[in-house]
Amino acid sequence: MQTFTYLTIFIIMIILLARLAALLSNRIGLTSLSFQLLAGILIGPTLLNFLETPVVVGTWGSISPSLLHSVLKIIAEIGLIQLMFLAGVRINWHELKADLKPIFSLSLWGFTLTAMVVAIVAQGFVERWTEALAIAAIMATGSLGISVYHFNERGLLKSRTANIVLGSAALTGLLAILLMIAAQAMNYASNYGAFKMAIAVSWFVAKLVMFFAITYFLASRFLRLITRTGFQKRPLQAFIGYLLLVAALYAWGAMHFGSFAAVGVASLAGGLLGMSNLGLKEKMRGGFGASLVSLPMGILFVVLGMEANFKGIEKHALFLMVLLLTVTIAKLFGGWLATRKVFVSSGERFPIIVSSLAQGEIGMVIAAYLFSRGLLNPSQFDVAIIGVVVLTMITPMLMKIASYSPSPFDGGGMG
Repeated sequence: MQTFTYLTIFIIMIILLARLAALLSNRIGLTSLSFQLLAGILIGPTLLNFLETPVVVGTWGSISPSLLHSVLKIIAEIGLIQLMFLAGVRINWHELKADLKPIFSLSLWGFTLTAMVVAIVAQGFVERWTEALAIAAIMATGSLGISVYHFNERGLLKSRTANIVLGSAALTGLLAILLMIAAQAMNYASNYGAFKMAIAVSWFVAKLVMFFAITYFLASRFLRLITRTGFQKRPLQAFIGYLLLVAALYAWGAMHFGSFAAVGVASLAGGLLGMSNLGLKEKMRGGFGASLVSLPMGILFVVLGMEANFKGIEKHALFLMVLLLTVTIAKLFGGWLATRKVFVSSGERFPIIVSSLAQGEIGMVIAAYLFSRGLLNPSQFDVAIIGVVVLTMITPMLMKIASYSPSPFDGGGMG
């Protein structure tokens, strides 16, 4: 009974903090994301340490130290699935086709430069190249769901800036997963040999490709079926059936690949629904913005902030500072190189460049997955997570600064 009371009080406190952060952000003019992450940092192991240990979102199926950890992880997982599903629905996929060149340029320059520099710098602080590559995979990725979230809050989701940044985030997320697999392969080869590594990696990649191919096939076939048959007669039942299909695919994927399956499944399923002609998707977009439905996303952001443990890196503060500086410079420089031939004025380029700094939910989930597989020790995990949280927090602030620069790129500026 005492445990249940404590659990209820703590969940209510997190909900209130998430809502308070959203209200405060509206007063200041920033997205609620930064304040919700900050609230999580304050009640996490860095300061108040209510849970005594971080939640570690992204290790699906792992044993939690307490009931409260388990409940928070479940709610955060729901928020993650909701965030990525809504991102897939809200992205204007047809407009992305018109900007494939700047999207590929921003992705390849930003990811390649950041991954190379971070891996080299991190190797000076860690023992093995596998750990350096793991950290590079975390820090070089982009943020699809969270970027959609704060672009939408600022009313810029339909801008060309958002299209380029979101397209780049999706591509860098895929590249980060490939680099994550490469780090795992190196670790496996050092323990079991190159031949066994090649077999294990080939099997893993084949299963991953097969899983997403099946996800795409089933989700797309289901949408076609309900479009032709019973959608107009029973739209709610059809949509519930689609969500149940997505949930089943996610549960199947999480058992084999961890929680980053949620990123792929939810984004793919939402994207397919977003590209469909179903009239229900417009109502669904509005429904996801309702206070009650958006609560899991607010709790997710608070929990992500709770993952940051500044006390755990006292001996690694130099590593963190160097890592943050390296990532920031590499991403900004990569963005500058990628946009210099495509756009002329700084008012066009600066919003795109700074928007690509955040690692967000993708970096967090990759970090948790690598930590659960033993490629990162606790101190390295803490450094990587803090790097992800800090860069994700400051990106909306830099975007706010960028909005003061008049830009014909979005019809007179980002604001």
